[in-house]
Amino acid sequence: MTNFAGQHLEEMADMRSARKCKIVLLCSVIAVIIMIYYGTNHVISQDYLFGTLNIFCATILACNLFYLRYNPSVNVSDIVLSSVLLFQALLLLFYGEHISDRLLWLYPIIAAIIFACEFRTGLFLSVSLFIFITIVCFFTNMVTVPGQFAIDRFLISLLALIVLSNSSAYFYSKVVSYIQSLYKEGIEDLAYRDKLTGLANRWSFESWALGKLEQVKNNETLTAMVFLDIDNFKSINDTYGHEIGDRVLQHFANRLKNNIRTKDRKTQKNDYSIARFAGDEFVLLLYGVNSVDDLNSILGRICHLFEDSYQSTARINKLTVSAGVAIYPDDADSMLELTRCADKAMYSAKHSGKNQYRYYNPEHAKLVNVKDELDSTKVTPLKKAKTNDS
Repeated sequence: MTNFAGQHLEEMADMRSARKCKIVLLCSVIAVIIMIYYGTNHVISQDYLFGTLNIFCATILACNLFYLRYNPSVNVSDIVLSSVLLFQALLLLFYGEHISDRLLWLYPIIAAIIFACEFRTGLFLSVSLFIFITIVCFFTNMVTVPGQFAIDRFLISLLALIVLSNSSAYFYSKVVSYIQSLYKEGIEDLAYRDKLTGLANRWSFESWALGKLEQVKNNETLTAMVFLDIDNFKSINDTYGHEIGDRVLQHFANRLKNNIRTKDRKTQKNDYSIARFAGDEFVLLLYGVNSVDDLNSILGRICHLFEDSYQSTARINKLTVSAGVAIYPDDADSMLELTRCADKAMYSAKHSGKNQYRYYNPEHAKLVNVKDELDSTKVTPLKKAKTNDS
């Protein structure tokens, strides 16, 4: 469910503009074909006025299609389409006496206007056009209604179409607005972030890292996958309880965020380079590192994150971290293999005494041991903080 939400949440939040773009494209293509067809027939029949106007409108819509194709985010294409359709509606009303079924074309024209525009715009245009048609048909002699048409039935059916179409557009607009409001209020964190630590979750990290690895593939700087595991975390959970264990994870996550860059230098946007992978395992993708010395400096800083001890309402002394490092693309050139290599290096660090980091390929750098290893057989008792009784 989380993966599904993460993949589709942003798309759902932007579905209104995407839907409008598709509807405008579809309506414009259909309108261009119909107008060219009838325009050509009118010219052949020597009805040059109708033929020229239809071909002119088709040309405008064709230009609008071309513009929309290369500028899908610009919100003027629906106005252009609606203007052309309104012009066609008026043309059929006042100058189409020789077209026996001309009033039938008002149905698809009004429906296209409603669905191509934003709800309020479509409502205003469709209701205004209906009121105008009603006034013209009942109170003037400007429009000649074909004999087979009953004007009252025509107007009632047209009104029914407008009500149903606008109702559908209204409820769709409400649903999309609700989704967009959730997205803007930060609901995306449920799909992209780990609830306990606030770091990226596994899915969002892997999705982001796939693109980042492709982006830095030919860079001269170092890119490294780092797997982190808190040493003896099971002992902490068993001895102090899961609540304290959760606080340790939150504390470590905060220290990571405060000590490791999580913004892209070029875009200055937050990325998903630090993630809680599973349980007490964390993963980082370090990119843009200038040298092995710089990478060692970062890794050493990570291994000392617990140096000043974890503090809350209780104290646990000498928490340490084991880390495994895989270099991209030297150790592996795919996300799956790079993850496997870093994970294997991390377990090598744990089996070699913990409280250190290891490279998957030892030739990349010398093993650096961190002092003050935590002895898994010696668990420091909790020291309760003194509180004043009220």
